[in-house]
Amino acid sequence: MNESPFTPSEKKISDAVNRSKTKAEAYLHDPEKSRGLVEEAVRKANEREPGSKISKDFWSQLKAFTRMLKAYINKEYTVVPWASIAMATGALIYFVSPIDLLLDWIPVAGLVDDAAVLVFVLRQIRSDLEKFQLWEEARKSPGQQVIDL
Repeated sequence: MNESPFTPSEKKISDAVNRSKTKAEAYLHDPEKSRGLVEEAVRKANEREPGSKISKDFWSQLKAFTRMLKAYINKEYTVVPWASIAMATGALIYFVSPIDLLLDWIPVAGLVDDAAVLVFVLRQIRSDLEKFQLWEEARKSPGQQVIDL
């Protein structure tokens, strides 16, 4: 079966995540570098989101990744397992990198691999990201009891 040049294989995605995960650990040990990564990911997402053909769910999950990483860096939310935070950080590194499986300057296709990596990582850390989002919601509503999941 022939692979489309604009659809990265599961193996390529997994390899890219593993390469980014190694870089992620260096970022996570340097809070300033991590904050810069979050700012760059938010800037890039805001630049591309309006009118994008990529689904709203992609942008929603990307923003959740950035919020989770920011909360982790600021020591507001630290119950996330190291492997999950490293994978989320790796996905953000991959997202902001101009050189990845498909070059970002290729219209639409340049974001396909970014989305594929994000979806791959999301499947791996879905439970932890959902717990983070519940934590966020509980913080917005003072007086609600936070249940430790």
